[in-house]
Amino acid sequence: MTKKMEPYSCWFFVNQNEKDRAFKAEENDAVDSFISFLSGKDYGEGIRVFRFDIYVEPEINFGHHRDSVYTKCAHLSAHIDYTVFINADSSYRHKLLLNGALVLCKYLSEKLPLPKDFDADGLLKDFKAYLEKNSLLLTDTEIQKIIIKPFYTTRFSFLIATTAEVNDKEIHYDLNHIQDYLNNKLSGKTFGKTVHRFDFGYQIYDSQGYMLPCPETANLKRYGLKYKNLLVIKHFDYRQLKDKTHFEQFQILKEKILEAINDTEKLNRKPKGFDRHNLLVTIEEILTDYQKKYCR
Repeated sequence: MTKKMEPYSCWFFVNQNEKDRAFKAEENDAVDSFISFLSGKDYGEGIRVFRFDIYVEPEINFGHHRDSVYTKCAHLSAHIDYTVFINADSSYRHKLLLNGALVLCKYLSEKLPLPKDFDADGLLKDFKAYLEKNSLLLTDTEIQKIIIKPFYTTRFSFLIATTAEVNDKEIHYDLNHIQDYLNNKLSGKTFGKTVHRFDFGYQIYDSQGYMLPCPETANLKRYGLKYKNLLVIKHFDYRQLKDKTHFEQFQILKEKILEAINDTEKLNRKPKGFDRHNLLVTIEEILTDYQKKYCR
């Protein structure tokens, strides 16, 4: 018996971070075109859902970019030039969204770990041919100018764990804001082909409380070959932070982050070609600049 092929699903979200999105008609038209392209095709069971997050903003925030493949879903994100998109008519906006998806299919093929049975190269080739056949394909010059998606960059992520006893109002720094600031400054910078992301495990707890972190996780460090990511975990004692000023709290955070980057030198399995020193210097400069601007 032939196994019935699971249908494809697709979403386009323009400025999905906004409560009232202004381009729902354009989103729906793009979805219809992408589903029409996929009709009758099969690129493998590994990915059956496509989500394209497109940001159209006066000021680009690379912190919005989240790209991953999980549970048969490809979740991809890019920016489109704000002035071009806002001034375009509905027909050209349609082209812009579909060519944004084309760039993201290329990113999927080249940069993300893929399910073994998924033909990303075939998807990319066929989608480009579909756009060209239907007079929807932009020129390479237009794409490079208008679709904003760095392929070669290093990302920084906070992986946050906190206990119920921690009062967030007494922690003055904003980890989401810091993460976005770092990623905007890191955009286009690489520190070796074997490291695409630095994950900082931020575990905060009350040392006099009932929920204490596992001691074994303090300073835990590892390198993941599949996702090319470094992970280092640091513990933060809420009792030692809560009565300090914004500047003092951030100084502790900064020192812990720099310590974590240095800790990668102690890895048993080190990523080849990773420029730890350059990453350390770059992150220190960015954090010092942030401290001067926002931690007064």
